[in-house]
Order: sequence, then C-alpha cells, then structure tokens
Amino acid sequence: MALPGLVIAVACIGDTLIYAVLPLYHEDFGVSLAMVGVLLSLNRWIRLLANSGVAAIGERVGPHALMVMAAIGSVVSTTLYGLVESDAVQIVARMLWGISFAALNLSTLAYAVSDRANAGKRVGASRAAMGIVQAMALVGGAWIVLQAGPRSVFLIFGGLTLISLAAALLLPRLPREVGDRKPFRLPVPHRLETWGFVMGFSGDVVFLLTLAFLMKDSITWVAPVMATAMLLALRWLVEITTGPLGGWIGDRFGARRIAIVNGTLLVLGFALIALGHELLGALVIVMTRGMFNTLIPVLVLERGKSSVLSSQASYSTWRDFGAAVGPLSAPWLFLNVPQAALYAALAALMGITAYFCLVRR
Repeated sequence: MALPGLVIAVACIGDTLIYAVLPLYHEDFGVSLAMVGVLLSLNRWIRLLANSGVAAIGERVGPHALMVMAAIGSVVSTTLYGLVESDAVQIVARMLWGISFAALNLSTLAYAVSDRANAGKRVGASRAAMGIVQAMALVGGAWIVLQAGPRSVFLIFGGLTLISLAAALLLPRLPREVGDRKPFRLPVPHRLETWGFVMGFSGDVVFLLTLAFLMKDSITWVAPVMATAMLLALRWLVEITTGPLGGWIGDRFGARRIAIVNGTLLVLGFALIALGHELLGALVIVMTRGMFNTLIPVLVLERGKSSVLSSQASYSTWRDFGAAVGPLSAPWLFLNVPQAALYAALAALMGITAYFCLVRR
C-alpha cells in the first residue's frame, strides 16, 4: 500500500488546503463569498454523479490506468486554483478534482482489498499515510500563504503533486475485474449506503462546519488561516492513529462488531455536544470518524453483491451525496437552530440509522 497510499495522499494536498484558504482569501481567487460554499461542495456533487461511471471505466481499463489518469487530473486541478483569477476556472478545477478523487478513491481501495484477508490493515495504512501528508500540507501550506500569498501556494502545490503521478506510474498492475454489463445509472441505496449518506451529512460536513463556527473566536494567538489549518490538521493526526488501529481490530474481531461499537460512540459524541460538552464530544466524534473511514470499506467488501469497484462506488456515491448537501445547509442550520437542538437531532438521526444499517443483519 506504500505507492497507492502515496498517490492519493499527495494528490489531495491542494483540495485539503483550499478549505482553509478559500473562505479567508476568496477575493484573491476572483470569487464571491457566496460562491465559496458552491465551490467547496461542487466536487462532492460531481463525485455523486461520477462514482458509478468511474467504476465502470476502472473495470474496463484496470485500477492502474485509472490511478494514472486521476493523478494527472489532480496536478491540473491543483495548479488551476492558483493560475487564473476567475469564477469559471475555479468551477472547472473543482469539477475536475471531483472526478479525479472519485478515481483515486476507488482505485486505492481496489489495491487495498486485493489482499482480502488483510484488507482492514491495508486500508488503515493507506489512511494513515494520507493523514500524515495532509497534516503537513495544511500547516506548511498555511505558512506559505503567509509568506508568498494565497494563490502562489497552489502553484507550488501543483508542482509537488507531480510526485503522485510518478508514484502512480510505478504501481503494479492488477487484473481487471469485470462486473455485470448494465447501462449507467445511479446506484440504489441499501443499508450501508443510507449510513454513508447520514455520515456524509452529519459527520463530514455539519459537524466540521459548525465546529469551526463555535471555535473560530477561541483561537486568536495565530493568523486565521494558520488557526484553521491547525484545526483541520488535528483531525488528520487523529486519523493517523485510529486508522491503523481500526483496521487491525476489524481484521481480528470482525468489522461489523467494531462498527456497532464505533457507531454507538459516534452517537454519544453528538449527544455530548448537545449537552454542552463541546470539546469532549468533538474529540469522540473525530476519533470515531477516523476509525469508520477504515472499517466501512471492509464492511462494503463483506456485504457487496457485485464487483469491488462497483460496491465501493455505490457507498461512496451516497456518502458524497450527504457531504454535498451539508455545505449548502450547515451554515443556515447553525445560525437558525440552537446548538443543543441541532446536535440532539443529529444524535437521534445517527442512532436510528446506526441501528437499522449496522446492528440489524
């Protein structure tokens, strides 16, 4: 997993940093504040439509070729962020990145589960490598922003992303896995896909965005872009430790059992925030999210009824759907719904979904 982990980790550095930079420096990129939310969710909407199509392409050309094409897309999209000051160019870059990440995600998982007996450990190792690189990119990128400017950093990162292309070209080739030949259509959501939607909406977006609103005035001793980068880097650093641990535990005791325990802790984290224990609840949520990112691909592999790429694409599509809806609704929810009521509702939603999607066979 060293090479595929390196490909996706380095390819993601531009997308990771843009969440810290674009809201604070949107005028430097030629976009309005209203457009920021659209741009940050656009890649998710594109992935929602692209996952099944990318899986079909991957089954035809194989994970290796898919990874190379995705690495090229990541180099181009990252460079475009800093190259041109234009709404249209930023939209094109985010759309290209959405397609590229769909391909990166599915091909990396294909390499991970090629050794099914150790799939959890392999996914965990990949997530840990990704976490290390993203944490370094966030803090280092924020420092470059303060020294060279918000657009220059993406030109520099575009050059660094060429490392992902070199690593992709060195990957071993896996045999193509041909699924059922059916016309392209969006996947029908089953239980794991429903859980993915709720995770994407609540855990990936609403939690992260509202947490930033709650804590943005608490960190005043560094520049805002550095404070934001450090907060996002903390999330990745937690995943570095929980990812491999979750993979090892899942392989040893079964992914379903650990997912049930993890889901219970995740609901507890939302409930703690609703009760006013923001720091403790946030810590629980961040840790359980990191472990779920390792466990879910193994669960999908165990329950999937079609090819690996198609099964992973179906889950990823619905998680992306939840994460795409989140940026458009989270700011309104935070400003109009009291914190206790919002997080109590999210805890109830996740608790019900976890029971029907994870606990019930």
